[in-house]
Amino acid sequence: MEREINYYFSKLMKLEYENNEIMITSTTNPNLLKYHFKKLYYAIMIKKCNRYSSISNKQRIDVVMTDDNLKILYIKRNMHENTFIEEKNATTTILLPLGTFKNLKIGDYLHLKEIPSESLYEKK
Repeated sequence: MEREINYYFSKLMKLEYENNEIMITSTTNPNLLKYHFKKLYYAIMIKKCNRYSSISNKQRIDVVMTDDNLKILYIKRNMHENTFIEEKNATTTILLPLGTFKNLKIGDYLHLKEIPSESLYEKK
């Protein structure tokens, strides 16, 4: 099942805000999220999505909704199970592990940075 789900997610990137960063992957199919996490360790970007329901969440998370330029339009911190949120003007929903970016403010911008594929497989 995990192999089938990973097929629908894009390659890993870094999501940056101020001096903090987290690994992020993206999808356009939010229905797959009910299978994806018991515990969220990285961020997930859902493209073409302006609403989110946490019915299948197994943990509390932070949810950020942005426009196409990753300008923050809505922030829901500590979202628990069985919660529904919607932002009409949002085009992207980002799920974050709880407390990832503590200083997020509406109107700020997030930044995506590509990770060279060879660095993902480097031996340390």
